[in-house]
Amino acid sequence: MAELIKSSKGKWRAWIAQHLGIAGMLSFALILAAGYFLLFAPEMRRVRQANRTRALEQERQAKTAYLRDLGSLETNFKQLPAEDVARIPSMIPSEEDIPGILAAMEASANASDIAISAVNFSKGEKTGAIAGIDGIEVMNIALSLEHGDYRRFKLFMEALEQNLRLFDVASVTLNPTSAQYTLTIRAYVQGKIPT
Repeated sequence: MAELIKSSKGKWRAWIAQHLGIAGMLSFALILAAGYFLLFAPEMRRVRQANRTRALEQERQAKTAYLRDLGSLETNFKQLPAEDVARIPSMIPSEEDIPGILAAMEASANASDIAISAVNFSKGEKTGAIAGIDGIEVMNIALSLEHGDYRRFKLFMEALEQNLRLFDVASVTLNPTSAQYTLTIRAYVQGKIPT
């Protein structure tokens, strides 16, 4: 019996010695798999959830600030007098209205006793404050004036400023010896300007 026990112990030892490498690798693989599913995977889910939560919180804050700004704009708009709100389409009309622009320029020239020698219209680039505003287009007006001293030119600019339509003077070139002035004026249109 003792010999039988000794022989079975020897067989077990031989079997273990023979399969120890495979058993070790299987044990190592089981430990890695258990570590992944019990430790690493839950931690990665937690990190992903934290990143998603942070991104959603930042988006919520941005939208809350946007809504607050919209509310402030709405409050300011409601405080405007109705007649000022009604004048907005006249300031930035929905079409080019080139005859209206020419009439405004001519009226300003007549009020200042200065002559318009040339007028050219072209589509302008959106820059500055209106660059980010959708639905507003820019029209450039190149205007040449002559037969006027600086006082008359100043009167022309003041008359143009009193016009209801919104004009921005982008550049002015003065030639005091010949009393000629070249202006680049920007006018605004709601919608598209035909090319």
